[in-house]
Amino acid sequence: MNRILRGPDGRHWDEEEYDHFDQEARQWVAKLTAAVQDPDTGRWTADPHGERILVTGVPDRFGYTEVSADPLHEPRIAHLHRLVNELTADFERQTGTPHPRATDLAHALEDVAMRAEQLRHRRPHPPPSRRGRR
Repeated sequence: MNRILRGPDGRHWDEEEYDHFDQEARQWVAKLTAAVQDPDTGRWTADPHGERILVTGVPDRFGYTEVSADPLHEPRIAHLHRLVNELTADFERQTGTPHPRATDLAHALEDVAMRAEQLRHRRPHPPPSRRGRR
């Protein structure tokens, strides 16, 4: 499965599994395709007609952050997402302008969803050894 990355500009990208090492430039090159989010499920996928870019170097080191391809998979995250959306929508209805931190809130929710996904896929650690304890 491809990784979904949030770029330094806030746009989302699908990273193709095929990276290659550019011998001339002496660095890795990643192919990224613009990603779109399904408004109903929240899942990210590559936009078949989206922009395609090449990123030299490792994207994670150049301001790209991996986000969950299915951020609403975890029910608690989905509930938190709905609550934040309701609050920001209420703010916009009352003031006539979007919440000034709406983008920051959306990115923070993505980060929390990614952390939950990482924890879900983490291999369990064996219990600590009791050898040597009295």
